[in-house]
Amino acid sequence: MTRAEVFRDGVPCATGRLPLLGHLIPLLTHPVPFLQSLADYGPVVRIHLWRRPVHVFTTPELVHRLLVEDAAKTEKGFVFDKARGLLGNGLFLSEGAFHLRQRRLVQPAFHSDSIRRYAALTTRQAASAVSRWKPGRPVPITTQMHALTRDIVMEALFATRLNDAQKHRIDQAVPVVLTGFVQRALYPSPLLEKLPLPSNRRFDSAVRELRTVVDDVVAQALPCRNPDSTVLNLLLTARDEETGLAMEPAQVRDEAVSLLLAGTETVATTLSWLFHELARHRELQDELSEEVRAIAADGSVSWSDLPRLERTGHALSETLRLHTPNWILMRRTVAPLDCAEARLPPGTEILFSPAALHRSPRLHPDPLRFDPGRWQRPGDHTSRKLFLPFGAGQHKCVGQSFAWAEILLIAAVVLARWRLTPATPTPVRESATSATLRPRGPQLIVDPR
Repeated sequence: MTRAEVFRDGVPCATGRLPLLGHLIPLLTHPVPFLQSLADYGPVVRIHLWRRPVHVFTTPELVHRLLVEDAAKTEKGFVFDKARGLLGNGLFLSEGAFHLRQRRLVQPAFHSDSIRRYAALTTRQAASAVSRWKPGRPVPITTQMHALTRDIVMEALFATRLNDAQKHRIDQAVPVVLTGFVQRALYPSPLLEKLPLPSNRRFDSAVRELRTVVDDVVAQALPCRNPDSTVLNLLLTARDEETGLAMEPAQVRDEAVSLLLAGTETVATTLSWLFHELARHRELQDELSEEVRAIAADGSVSWSDLPRLERTGHALSETLRLHTPNWILMRRTVAPLDCAEARLPPGTEILFSPAALHRSPRLHPDPLRFDPGRWQRPGDHTSRKLFLPFGAGQHKCVGQSFAWAEILLIAAVVLARWRLTPATPTPVRESATSATLRPRGPQLIVDPR
């Protein structure tokens, strides 16, 4: 264990704490390496964000226990508090019995029969999008993947196709909102959120834009009650078991916005990293292209074909490990919590980083190397307790199966039709200014196969 100040509760405090700022500078300048370094202090270590003490869990075993066995002793932490202005009490933020009720309500939309229907439209949407790419021209892959996954989510989950104005409003608002969540969580005082700062005005405007677009989508769906089991249909037709009343319009909107953000941001970010890595590893890219084309020459694989994309699945697992979208997550204790050799009282803020956990050299030799082959070798790293890209426990991503299928289907279409090459030799860096760990500005040159 690295030498550090140890508090009365037995939890060490990371070195380098500055007056007033605490450990804010390393968290902002090199967030994932800083969070990785905390494992040297032990399974639990205290840092300070401004003057706020935060306990960081540094082992996947401890995080899994937090999310599963000790889930009833915690609630979402202060980072999530900043998202309530947009997401309200949606599935992403709700707790307890209400969360379980809402989760059971939307679960049918993610059963295998539903995902099978989504698969066909995913392939169709992907084929249409990549057909517009120009040979030899750079493609802003992150922007393209966000637009594609946005359209897939709206059609699959909400049976809706947005017009160009609605698409533009969403595309402009989402990055501002996701960045604003992180910025507000790091404010030294919540009073700063009330000031007429440019960043606050942009954030408030983006929240209004997203809510307005989703309200319009919900209003358009109200008269028709689409017979298919889309999420929107399930929300609109739900009735309270005791009162028989329909869900409040504000709650329908909260759930819809939550699913829109979750269904676009993490999937698009993962696809961007996957294509970036395959562009850097040409031999692997060609192998995966051959795997896809052996099933369907144009990449239009079906839901039933997905198990045959074994090597592509390994590449996806490795992308989720090395480039886990959710780089920082929080919990807050609501009851005493025993962890390692410490006892955390109610109100303790807990932070963990799936991105840092997945780069542990204890589990993954040479952890910063992109190596899909490691998923062919047996080992503890494949355990559900140690690999947490979709979370665990009662708050595990409800759309995990849909997201996995969507990524493989889009990757198949691209790999069958296009050869990817980095537009420049400049290494792509991680950007942690948003709620997800996005690649910073990767552009790829595409050439037909």
